[in-house]
Amino acid sequence: MSGIERRVLDALADTSSAEPEGLFAPGAVTWHSFDEVEAPTIPDTFATLRAIREKVPDFTMTDVRTGDGFAQYVIVGTLPDGSALRAPAALAIHVEGGLVTRIEEYVDTGQLAGLFALLA
Repeated sequence: MSGIERRVLDALADTSSAEPEGLFAPGAVTWHSFDEVEAPTIPDTFATLRAIREKVPDFTMTDVRTGDGFAQYVIVGTLPDGSALRAPAALAIHVEGGLVTRIEEYVDTGQLAGLFALLA
């Protein structure tokens, strides 16, 4: 799975361009631990990230570590009220035939409460 984890994070970090070609399998899904919802990665995950960046322009992922099928990082940004957003998170990345078929995101909702309130 050499490098695909980093490519996934790079794609999620840069939503200013079109969804990346040759990275996600048709029908790829993203699942979240906090709501146990499974949604199409394209376009839903990218649309959500664009909406987040409209509210939190400096939203990004730092302290990134990747390995065989996983990525660990910290979500950071500044909320409109000036408070800091910080939430350690992890992805389990499932790949078949060189394409990502499923992403599972694990993050503590308590640390994202301010962000969720903006998106409600």
